[in-house]
Amino acid sequence: MNIKLLLNFIKRESGNKTYKTILIMSVISGLTNSLLLSVINSSTNKVVHGEYNYKLIIIFCLIFFIYLITKYRSLRLTAHLAEDIVYGVRERIVKYITDTELVEFEDLGRAEIYSRLTTDTNMISNSAPLIVIGIQSALLVTFALIYLCFLNTVACLVTIVALSIGISNYFINGNKVQADIKKVNTIETSYFEKINELTGGFKEIKINQQKKFDLFYGRIQDIAVKYKISRKSLTDKLAFYFVFAQTFFYLLLGTIVFIIPVFDDDLLTNIAKVTSTVIFIIMPIGEATNTIDSINRASVSIASLNELESRLEAKSHSNHTDPVLEGIFENFEHITFKDLLFGYKDKTGLNQFSVGPISFEVNKGEIIFIIGGNGSGKSTLFKMITGLYSPDEGSISVDGVEINKQNIEEYRNSFGVIFSDFFLFSELYGIKNPESSKVLGLIRQMELTEKTGFKDNSFTNLNLSTGQRKRLAMISVILENKNILVFDEWAADQDPEFRKYFYDVLIYDFIKQGKTIIAITHDDYYFDKADRIYKMDFGKFKEYKI
Repeated sequence: MNIKLLLNFIKRESGNKTYKTILIMSVISGLTNSLLLSVINSSTNKVVHGEYNYKLIIIFCLIFFIYLITKYRSLRLTAHLAEDIVYGVRERIVKYITDTELVEFEDLGRAEIYSRLTTDTNMISNSAPLIVIGIQSALLVTFALIYLCFLNTVACLVTIVALSIGISNYFINGNKVQADIKKVNTIETSYFEKINELTGGFKEIKINQQKKFDLFYGRIQDIAVKYKISRKSLTDKLAFYFVFAQTFFYLLLGTIVFIIPVFDDDLLTNIAKVTSTVIFIIMPIGEATNTIDSINRASVSIASLNELESRLEAKSHSNHTDPVLEGIFENFEHITFKDLLFGYKDKTGLNQFSVGPISFEVNKGEIIFIIGGNGSGKSTLFKMITGLYSPDEGSISVDGVEINKQNIEEYRNSFGVIFSDFFLFSELYGIKNPESSKVLGLIRQMELTEKTGFKDNSFTNLNLSTGQRKRLAMISVILENKNILVFDEWAADQDPEFRKYFYDVLIYDFIKQGKTIIAITHDDYYFDKADRIYKMDFGKFKEYKI
C-alpha cells in the first residue's frame, strides 16, 4: 500500500490548506469519539452503584456535539476537496489532449484516456471520504488503547499484539492487492477498447455476421470473462485478508474474558470496562481495514493518472492560453509544399508505409483535385497539407515564410476542413454569435429545412444520413469563413442532384469569394472543373493530365 503516493498527490493537488483543516477535524473527531467511550464507562459504573452524575450528562452532550460537528465538517471538506482535485486533474488532462498533435494522440489510444478520466478519477473521488473515516478510526483506536492501558496494562499489551498481527497481515499483502487492482484496470481498459470498436463499427458488424460473432464472442465476451474472474479473485483475497484480521479481534475478546483473568486478578475489577473498550475498538478497526483497500485502489488510480498526464504533458505543444490569432496567412498568394515525406512506423520503429516525397504549389483562388485509390496516401497528404501531421522531411512555406512550431497554429487556422471521417459537433464551436437567419438560410440552401433547424447555437437534429450530415458540416465550414477549403470525398455521399450542385455552383461561389479549394474526389465526370489534378499512387504523387 503506497499511502505516501496518495498523501503527496492530495498535497500537490489541493493547492491550499484544506487538507490540514481536514486532518485537524479528523484528530478532534477521533479524540472526542474516544472521550465518549470514557464518559460512557464512567457513567455506567456510577449507574450500577445507584449514582446519577448530571455533570457527566452535560459533558457527554458537549463532547457528542463536538464529535458530530467535526465529523460532518471533515467529511464535507474531504468530499469538496476530492471533487476539486478530480476537476483539476480532468481539466489539466483534457487541456493536454487538446494540445497534443494528431499523430501522437492516435498513438495514445482513446480507451485508455476514457478509462483514466472516468474510472480512475471516480475511484479517487469515492475513496476520499473513506480515507478520512479510516484516519478517524485509526485515531480512535489509538486513544482507546491509551485508555485501555489505564484500565489494565496486560489487556492493553495483549490487544496491541493481536492488532499488530492482524493489521500487519493486511499491510504485508497490500502490494499483492495493488498488483491485482492494476491487472483488473488493464483488463477494463481493453474492454473499453473493444466497446469502442463495437460502437464505432456498428454498421460493419451489423452487415457481417461473422465479424459480429468474432468481435462479441471472440473478444468482448472473452475480455469480460477475464475481467469477471480477475475481479472475483481480487474480492476473494480482500475478503480473506479482512476475515483473517477480524479473527484476531474476536480471539482477543476470548483471551481477555476467559484467559487473562486466570493470571491477573486485577482485570476482574474492570472486566466490563475493558471488554466494552475492546468491543468499541473492533468497529473502527473494520473501517480502517476497509480504508486500506480504498487507499490501494486510489493509489493504483493515481499512478495511472500520473503516468497518463506525464505522457500527455511531454507531447503537449501549447501554453494552454486562449488563441490569439493574427491571421498572418489570410491574404496569401502561394503555398509551397517541398519534398514532404511522412512515414508510418510500427512499435519497433520500422517504417511500414511512406507518403512522399511530395512537391507542389497552391495558388490563391485555385481549384485543385487529388485523386487516387484507397490506401494510396491521400488522407495522409491532407493531414500534412493542413498541418495536422508534421512531415518527417520537407517543408511548407506561405509566401516564402516557412511553417514552424511558432506559426503552425496560424497556418492551421487558414483551413476549413471536412474529412471523410468527419465529426459533426453538436454545437457551432468556434463561431461567435452566429446569426440565426443566416444559419437557417444555409439550411435552406442545403435543402435540409424539413430535416433540421437551428436553436441555441445548435442544429436541432443530427440524426440524418451521411450525405445530409456532410451538408451540415459544410454549413459550419461556410460560417467559419476560412480562405482555404479542404474537402475529402465530400460529394461521394450526396445524391446526383446535390453532387452536381457542389461542382457546378458551390465550388464556384467559394472561388468568387476569393477562396482556394483542395478536394479529394473520384468524380471523373467533373474533372474539368479543376485547375490542376494530382494523383496519389502507393504514397507517390504526380500531376494528372485529363
